[in-house]
Amino acid sequence: MSLSAVELWNQNAFLAINAGAQAPAYVVAIARMLTSWAIYLAMILLVFAWVRRGRAVRFALLDATCAALIGLVAAQGIAALWYHPRPFEIGLGRQLLDHAAESSFPSDHATLMFSLAVSLLLNAASRRWGGVLLLLGFAVAWSRIYLGVHFPLDMFGAFGVAAFVSFLIKLVGSHLHRLYYPRLISIYETGLHRLRLPDYIFPRAS
Repeated sequence: MSLSAVELWNQNAFLAINAGAQAPAYVVAIARMLTSWAIYLAMILLVFAWVRRGRAVRFALLDATCAALIGLVAAQGIAALWYHPRPFEIGLGRQLLDHAAESSFPSDHATLMFSLAVSLLLNAASRRWGGVLLLLGFAVAWSRIYLGVHFPLDMFGAFGVAAFVSFLIKLVGSHLHRLYYPRLISIYETGLHRLRLPDYIFPRAS
């Protein structure tokens, strides 16, 4: 398939998802809420998992954090090397969310969500949390296309980056788990002890 054919598919798929002139106000409101608040919800869930779950889940959360940070750096690098205009820059569809005119590929929001989700899915101890974040990631991806600030391929690109960095972290995970993560958890639990926070609210790693 030629590059022009891929771009034509990308634009047609965008138009099929993007909010039309008759888009219900409540659907637009849901999309705005998802694009603004889903990431914060994800952070709350992960903090809860860190506080309430044991050592295996905490290791998985640290893997996911590494994947998300590397994924965002990779996404920024791709955007810097190859500029792809956003739909509103070429007068395509309807823009219902304010956004700067900057490279759209890949989506930073989706890269963050998918990196967290895929990395957690790769760890048996955190698979349930990864499934929740994956659903949130798809919701964020839909909302940003629906509101007119991203193309579908921006989301495929984000998922590709997320999958790559998540598998990369998985490959080196044993070294991270042995050399660095126990120290980070020890620092955290030392802080809990010094603050005299109760075990039944902030359980120590098991």
